[in-house]
Amino acid sequence: MIARVVAAAALVGFTTGAAAAAPCASTRDVRAAERAATWLSRQPISGLSAGQLADSIVALRATGRRPAALRGRVRRLARTAPGYARTPGAAAKVVLAVRAVGGDPRRFGRTDYLRRITSGYASGRFGASAYDQALSMLALRASGRPVPPAAVVALRRAQGQGGWGFELRPADTDQVDATGLILEALAASGVRPSDTTVTRAVRWMLTRRERTGGFAVQGGRLADANSTASAWRGLCASRRPVPATTRAFLRSLQQRDGRLHATRTSGGSSVLAVNDAIIALRGRTLPLR
Repeated sequence: MIARVVAAAALVGFTTGAAAAAPCASTRDVRAAERAATWLSRQPISGLSAGQLADSIVALRATGRRPAALRGRVRRLARTAPGYARTPGAAAKVVLAVRAVGGDPRRFGRTDYLRRITSGYASGRFGASAYDQALSMLALRASGRPVPPAAVVALRRAQGQGGWGFELRPADTDQVDATGLILEALAASGVRPSDTTVTRAVRWMLTRRERTGGFAVQGGRLADANSTASAWRGLCASRRPVPATTRAFLRSLQQRDGRLHATRTSGGSSVLAVNDAIIALRGRTLPLR
């Protein structure tokens, strides 16, 4: 079944528009994304968690890798996803990966992952966290499903000082990572870039930019790849320019072999850094179109 999904996607020419750089990425950014994708494609998949595997499929598709080239990753995800996708956010990651290769998330490995998302929905909320909420909204849009208006209302009500925190409570400490992802979800749900909720979030996020141009989770002094990539994608989704220093910072974390370090002082998990960074460097946002 997985082989048929991948083959069918290849036959209909399912692509991610990788022939030209999106406005959110320069030629240098796109070259960095390609180097990172080459490194990622060479990493063994046996040591990847289901979440990392799903993210890697989306990242590689963002650079135009064809579904047939990702067949091994898709097959392994089909085997490991059932035990992983126990929350709406985790199920949403699987859906985003399956849709990226043109598959049907309702029948992926004999499991309906859309149902796993919707079964965790109540009163405007998917699951318990910002990531559950935003990823679920993105996965619904990737699948051609509408986002419940109440889900957007819930995000408006949960906005803090400008951004959003992990638990989606106004009293939470706002986080760059959560805010960037939520901006992607709002854009995918049809919220206009001029909307007050969006403009407040963008303004707050830009005030958290470090002197290096990068971003840290809560605006700390040690900017990292994942937070910077999240901010980049949130700005892009909101149709705001990505500062040149932000682009330069993320590229500066790239090593000679193509991987990215988590920060300038620590290697961290290169797979986690690369999975997020590729999409930003390629000038793409979720869900892939």
